[in-house]
Amino acid sequence: QRWQHLILLSSFIILVITGFALKFPDTWFAQVLGMGERWRGIIHRVAGVVLIGAGIYHIAYLAAAREGRRLICDLAPRPMDAFDAVYTMMYYLGLRSEKPKFGRFNYAEKAEYWALVWGTALMGVTGVMIWAKVWVGDLLGRWGVDVATAIDYYEAILATLAILVWHFYQVFFEPDVHNMNGAWWD
Repeated sequence: QRWQHLILLSSFIILVITGFALKFPDTWFAQVLGMGERWRGIIHRVAGVVLIGAGIYHIAYLAAAREGRRLICDLAPRPMDAFDAVYTMMYYLGLRSEKPKFGRFNYAEKAEYWALVWGTALMGVTGVMIWAKVWVGDLLGRWGVDVATAIDYYEAILATLAILVWHFYQVFFEPDVHNMNGAWWD
């Protein structure tokens, strides 16, 4: 799981940097990379293939490994998660004296995982559509490529903000885990 996370983390960071540099080629951000658009595109596609490969491997891991099956069971949404979210909000508002107890994953971690699954699938599909724009354009028309490009761009913004705001808070800054949640290591 740590290797999967490292590959996901690395490919995601490369996709964010190269993707925004491709979207905005005339900005200082793109110039800092010190490479032309062609190389940014190649690196972006390689990182995309790595991310898709990691996703496919993760699905196989969930199906084949005992720990993977346990992981998916523990990450499955349950009705109690909705109550935990409400009880947590009540705790933070001072309406409950005790914070709810969670299992292996709390409702926010489960939501983040499923958002990652959805976002990776969506970015994979739209990325391949953009990469194969001639074929997609012949099949669907130019609008298919335009829609895929818009979805890819806005999902990239959403994913980047989710990692920087939500994930980093849960892993590094939440008072219960400050300075860092050690689960990524052990």
